[in-house]
Amino acid sequence: MPAVTIPFTRRPPGRKFLLAAMFLAGLAIALVMTARCQVSGDQLNLYARGWILISQHEVVPYGLPTSAGGKSPGSLTSLLAGLPLMVWRDYRAPVLLTLLFHALAYLLLDRLLARTGGIRERVIFALFYWLNPWQLYFAGHLWNANWVGLPGAVHTVTAWRLRERPAFWASCLHCLSIGVCAQLHSSFMILFLATLLLWATRRIRLNLAGAALAVALTGLSVLPWAMAVLENPGLLPGGGGRILGRGLVAKGSLLGGVWYFLRYPSLFFAGRMTAFDFTPALGPAADALLAPLVKAGALAAGILSLAVPVLAHRRLWPRFVRRFRRGEGRALSGRAWLAGYTATTLAAALAACALSPTSFMLWQGFVILHVAVFPVVIYLAPLLRTRRRGPCVRRWLAVHAAASLVILLAMAFASPMYRQGGRQARAIALRADHPMLHELGIAARCMVPVRPADGWWPDALPPP
Repeated sequence: MPAVTIPFTRRPPGRKFLLAAMFLAGLAIALVMTARCQVSGDQLNLYARGWILISQHEVVPYGLPTSAGGKSPGSLTSLLAGLPLMVWRDYRAPVLLTLLFHALAYLLLDRLLARTGGIRERVIFALFYWLNPWQLYFAGHLWNANWVGLPGAVHTVTAWRLRERPAFWASCLHCLSIGVCAQLHSSFMILFLATLLLWATRRIRLNLAGAALAVALTGLSVLPWAMAVLENPGLLPGGGGRILGRGLVAKGSLLGGVWYFLRYPSLFFAGRMTAFDFTPALGPAADALLAPLVKAGALAAGILSLAVPVLAHRRLWPRFVRRFRRGEGRALSGRAWLAGYTATTLAAALAACALSPTSFMLWQGFVILHVAVFPVVIYLAPLLRTRRRGPCVRRWLAVHAAASLVILLAMAFASPMYRQGGRQARAIALRADHPMLHELGIAARCMVPVRPADGWWPDALPPP
């Protein structure tokens, strides 16, 4: 017998209100995180590039050091860190731009799901992506890896536009998203390999002229970096004796990628994210009660929440393999195309893990965090339409939402990145004082003690 469908809520306006409420709740928590964010080495390296732009009117032609050695190509990092400081000379100004990138990425993907699915898919995605602590935790502080979600979303949306015909501007934006991401983080390789696989399996059709324009624009933007590399070859990424394909031989490297792609839609977080200390915000008595309670609850929720992504992938891959064997490329229905795009992109991500000269780390999949959520959306949305399983799924979603909000609030006030002081506090000793620390408000709100004997120093600033 065919499945009997039931509405997700009784009236469509209620569904739209729920979507708006979820977006505003996540935005409010992210703004609290932005106001309370702290800094460490990577953040100060970025602020140093922004400081040079606003104080000396110079653009540093390379980004942060990469895990494989050298520096990221291009000057986009300096612009993203420095231009917001021209509007508001405060260290939280570039963080607001980071949050804006995350919000734009979500809104773009939400519109895509409105075309490929429906309101159920959009609500599930809002819960598992926008209200996902993995996403909002990294939207509230400055880091180059926190910028890559927007290029990743553009890559997905333009791929949808290219599923039927090779449009010029969609092809240009699609390839440009890879070029932009390459100037921010080495995880751009995931997008590059995904595009190759999508094109080879006929899930996208690229306009060669549009792609060529994107390549030309990217090449022009990295010319200053190329000139800097000619003067100092040590800036070129890939040094340090690292070899391609390390992920195939390094213990746990490839499996680490699989593990994180399962964790991204769940509530199973990295230890640094849940090192709670409520003392700075609420006092030692409250911390003695809340810290172990919330940490234990977060761990329990994380373990239980892994069941959904595991079941979602168990359903996704056999169907994808059957369609691939039948030679199906560009799917006619939006849901089928989204499933094919998801499986193809995740396969490209695993290929990137295998080829990577470094072990897979938690931030290297942020560029396709939304794609890691898609299997959950594809799995749960049909279940909501059934009379037998629909009520159970709704109760599970409500529990997951409540747990996400509690954990997010705990992170906003007690996680090391969002509190000044306490256990495992984010602090970095510097060799000397610097005007940047005071004019941007870093010295007043963050822990940056001066220790000339063993202090650290940002790579872009002249030695003290």
